[in-house]
Amino acid sequence: MGKKLVCELEAGDHIYCKRRGGLYDHHGIYVGDNMVIHLAGKAKKIQPYSCQECKNKGVINGEIAKICIHCFHGGKNLGVYAYGVSYFQHKTRKNGTCCIRAARPPHEVVAAAIHLLEHGGFGRYNLFANNCEDFAVYCKTGFAESKQIMGHIKRLTFMFPIVGVIATLPLAAAYTVHKGISQRGHGLT
Repeated sequence: MGKKLVCELEAGDHIYCKRRGGLYDHHGIYVGDNMVIHLAGKAKKIQPYSCQECKNKGVINGEIAKICIHCFHGGKNLGVYAYGVSYFQHKTRKNGTCCIRAARPPHEVVAAAIHLLEHGGFGRYNLFANNCEDFAVYCKTGFAESKQIMGHIKRLTFMFPIVGVIATLPLAAAYTVHKGISQRGHGLT
């Protein structure tokens, strides 16, 4: 639970790192051999570089991708998402860093990530209804859920009650619809 060095990671670890100055965390599944499978963000322009280790050309296309650990964390500290934590720990830790649910065995986590990479079925990236945390939690537990996004929605409704409720209605609806779909699974047992 907490921070780990790259050399301490184990295949099947759900890892995350800060993005956009700490505004949010990006999540993925470490599959060994310095590689990470993650659900990439929405389509963006191609970067002017290509990683020699994983041949990542900087294309982010809203789909599941396999990249090297260095491209994943981009020099930021890595955290390891905790599973099977107590209710108290879950409520006192930062959103998007832990889950009460127990994790699958590591080999099943890696198999789930590889299956979704090779066969699809998880769907395109959507910040509120199908994001990188949903993907990683699904690989670990069989249930997709993003505590990080729900935490942001809760804060918005607390700070701006009327505006927050109105603004989050479509987001909550999309989240609920997708979660119903994800509970039925993505072609895995």
